[in-house]
Amino acid sequence: MILEGVQALILTDLKQGNIILDLVFRSTGEITPSDIEELYGVGPGTPQAATLLKSTTERGLQVLEINPTYGAQGLVLFQNWNLSQRDVQP
Repeated sequence: MILEGVQALILTDLKQGNIILDLVFRSTGEITPSDIEELYGVGPGTPQAATLLKSTTERGLQVLEINPTYGAQGLVLFQNWNLSQRDVQP
């Protein structure tokens, strides 16, 4: 998966053997204030959070939420994504 135009990223608990449970994509209209607060480290209900959410909506950005069974979890704020397959060399 290739994420283009990444604007903000927060990942925690990167570990060897990470197991991703699911990936949740949220379109512009589905991005929540709590997404913005977490991505930018701003307080809930602050004017800065409202401004960032408005800017995110105006720019048509999306969020990818990474939910683990074990290991890394996080959010990515980005413009576009592509899925490509690569040949793995032994």
